Amino acid sequence: MTRRHYYIFLLLAVVTALGLILWSRYQSAPLVIMDAAPRVLSQPPLVQNKPLIGESILAHYGEASQTPQEDIMWMARSLENFAVLVKGDNPLPLGANEDIANALRGKNRAHLRFLPDTHPAFNAKGQLVDRWGTPLFFHANDHSRIDIRSAGPDKIMWTADDLHRRYDGRFLKGDELLAPSLFETTSKQR
Repeated sequence: MTRRHYYIFLLLAVVTALGLILWSRYQSAPLVIMDAAPRVLSQPPLVQNKPLIGESILAHYGEASQTPQEDIMWMARSLENFAVLVKGDNPLPLGANEDIANALRGKNRAHLRFLPDTHPAFNAKGQLVDRWGTPLFFHANDHSRIDIRSAGPDKIMWTADDLHRRYDGRFLKGDELLAPSLFETTSKQR
């Protein structure tokens, strides 16, 4: 290949690349008719009313179609998925219910809105609640191991009808559910 052929080939490659770029921009741009006032005839379809990721996971939260244990399991799954999407050393705050709720509503370093403010998992105070409207208790063993506890149907935390899901997916029962150290700590605060 002579030097002249090389330059012609290079010029054709650049012109082809520019043509493809312009063609792709033309294909994605809305059609505009130019007259006294430009107007858009057609626009690419906008995605509207698409549920947030957490809404999809907690689609049946608190409904009679699933058990209270499933509510807690799906809440745990939503926290796990949130942590995967936000990433980093501490995607979920290791704090109170309100801190975790705020993170799910978009107050996180990625500004990812995982649940809308109107989701049934939130009460009027912005806390994450169980199906009976009682705030959930979150116990973070570390950033990836969070236990979730519901006060149960009696709406009183640390009683025999509580639901406590450990980070490993196991639900505590009997003596494990009402461990003396946990009960003594909370009964002194009352």
